[in-house]
Amino acid sequence: MELSIIAASGTGSGELVVGLLVGCCIGILIGPAFRSWQVYREWAEASREARLADRLLERMEIDADLDGHDDPARSDDTAAGSTWQARR
Repeated sequence: MELSIIAASGTGSGELVVGLLVGCCIGILIGPAFRSWQVYREWAEASREARLADRLLERMEIDADLDGHDDPARSDDTAAGSTWQARR
């Protein structure tokens, strides 16, 4: 009953419409910026992980070079079963 009285008198309904419009406008303006920020953060995290993987492979190559000089079977980085190749 109170709801119909408030709606009939007009108090509050204009503020509701204005509030919804302002909220929609802010959402439309902030939405793309928020998505862009999320994409940037994902890209930065993926770049960090790629750098860590590159460092790991470099260390593996250094270890293989240090250990491979005495063993002729391990000196060839393209041997069967190898999952990576040394940079040339």
